[in-house]
Amino acid sequence: MFKFTDCIDSGTDYCPCALAEKGECIICSQLKDKVFCDCLNWKGTCIYQEFIDNNSKRKKARQYKTCSIIKRQNLREDILLFDIKVNNALARELNNTGAFVFLRNPSEDDSYNTPISIMESDVFNNIIKVVVKIAGVKTKSLAECRDKIMVKGPYWNGIQGIRFIKDIKDKGCLILTRGCAAAPAVMAARKMIKNGNRIYVMVDRGRSVENFSKAYFMELGCVVEDVSFYNDKKEINEDIKYTIKQLIEKKSFDVVLSAGEDEFHRNIIRFLNGIDKGIDVATVNNSTMCCGEGICGSCQIKGISNEKIKSCKQQYNPAEVFLKGMGD
Repeated sequence: MFKFTDCIDSGTDYCPCALAEKGECIICSQLKDKVFCDCLNWKGTCIYQEFIDNNSKRKKARQYKTCSIIKRQNLREDILLFDIKVNNALARELNNTGAFVFLRNPSEDDSYNTPISIMESDVFNNIIKVVVKIAGVKTKSLAECRDKIMVKGPYWNGIQGIRFIKDIKDKGCLILTRGCAAAPAVMAARKMIKNGNRIYVMVDRGRSVENFSKAYFMELGCVVEDVSFYNDKKEINEDIKYTIKQLIEKKSFDVVLSAGEDEFHRNIIRFLNGIDKGIDVATVNNSTMCCGEGICGSCQIKGISNEKIKSCKQQYNPAEVFLKGMGD
């Protein structure tokens, strides 16, 4: 009912990748050691032919570059906003829905690689904005960066169900967001507005005086409402459920973007499924990532049929994951 398979890198300069060399390509059956051609999702180029033409080797891998920190701002004691100067090519590649990079303190080794979503990419001044929540060793290391920071990218799988967002034109999207997960939602809203879509955002400020994303959404022309999604029992407030239901029924939203933690996604998707099984839902990707290339296995999750999904680069319908066990 919900199944689809896609690889975000398919058809790009980074395809075929290391998975193709090891017979693990997400899309191409012949690069999975099959004898027949049964491409799962055609992107306009033959991955197998690209592999053969490249001497049966992967294409170039993404590399770290040392970049300058133009601006550093404390949004809260544990949340930092960085403006980072990159080259024009990278700025353009990161000016896409779901874009993210790996960041690292120049004084650390590869074990400190940290995936961070792009909130904004200025292609005229070649500056990217990222929000970092200081939560552990890796992000504490990033917080020590003052003048320089290492950036590796581009990566594009920061949102699951991305095709729902890219496909809508002259329609409506409801964005439900909490905390730092709002950063990739800002980029998504910017792209959807350029396609003539109406955007309504419900923002939970959490422990902050005001959610850092609110001003960005308002500047884009979104309708923004301050809310508190959860009650003391970590359940979605009944008044919020009522509001969401009314918005969907009256505003005719075609897509909902859930921007929060995985439990937030699960609660939202299961609630929406009870209202309208036909509504498309995209989610911010919270998977644990170490390599971003589908190699290490840290991002691997299971779909609705318990199939393995490399969620750092493989696209899936969020309903496949978050409706598991409900008989849908």
